Amino acid sequence: MSQTEFLVRPAPALGPGSRRLRFACQHGFSSALLLPGDEPLSDLKVLDLLLARHHGAQHCQCVPDLPSVSAQPARA
Repeated sequence: MSQTEFLVRPAPALGPGSRRLRFACQHGFSSALLLPGDEPLSDLKVLDLLLARHHGAQHCQCVPDLPSVSAQPARA
């Protein structure tokens, strides 16, 4: 994989509003499952959390490379 990728996909089997998120780079990938709550998080807030998790797990330096991240918003 030559560039970073951020994907957001619905996970309707886990309940309405549930989403699967994935951040990937050439070093590996990190994923998360977001279940709906009283105060839903925006995709950008979740991306921040996922990037921190990815950086900690993969120890890569791709996190600052945000201009190449492509987001696909979740569909309802």
